[in-house]
Amino acid sequence: MFLPEVTKEEEEKMINKAAELISKYDMGLPATLILDSVKHFSSLGGSLGRFFLGPFVPFIGHREDTFICTFEKKENIESLLEILEAKKIKEEREKKIEEEKKKKEKGTPEKGWRRFLPF
Repeated sequence: MFLPEVTKEEEEKMINKAAELISKYDMGLPATLILDSVKHFSSLGGSLGRFFLGPFVPFIGHREDTFICTFEKKENIESLLEILEAKKIKEEREKKIEEEKKKKEKGTPEKGWRRFLPF
């Protein structure tokens, strides 16, 4: 069967696009769980994907075959996981900074029973 040659730039582009889609729909945690579980079977998944999608690739285009070639390599799945982890850490930092800004704008809240007093 014809296997397209995927360049490193195409692989990086596909990995970044997958990371963007995963973070766009806020599916970072489920994707991390699934990808971490199946990364050892990636070559088997690539072979099965070629077997089942092979007859349809000429009609759809070679993009799907590029996707299969990219993610059948364990290194590419690991790099996708690293990108997702970095995005998660960045989002947590931004969220923490926003919370601190809100606390500063709000002022120091009273502690204990004093917060219930109107004066």
